[in-house]
Amino acid sequence: LLKEGCQYRVKVEFRVQKDIVSGLRYKQNTYKGAVRVDKSNLMVGSYGPKSEAHVYQTPMEEAPSGLLARGSYKVKSCFTDDDKNIFLEWEWAIEVKKEWA
Repeated sequence: LLKEGCQYRVKVEFRVQKDIVSGLRYKQNTYKGAVRVDKSNLMVGSYGPKSEAHVYQTPMEEAPSGLLARGSYKVKSCFTDDDKNIFLEWEWAIEVKKEWA
């Protein structure tokens, strides 16, 4: 649940286990109904294997605001590399409302 116009970011923790991951990218498509309303393609970097988790945070974004922007959004996210290998794909949802409650 997000209040319209608020600032937010996505934080992801991940591990690299065997090989170096070169040119890791975070891709995100946001849909309201069947219409894509936002698209992000962010360079995360290159990472070598280690036992501790790596942490990535997207830049701050602002939730949409206004009467027409309120409602449910479906978000499709994935991590890919320079060779277009998909490491992780997932879907999640955001609910934008006028107030927190």
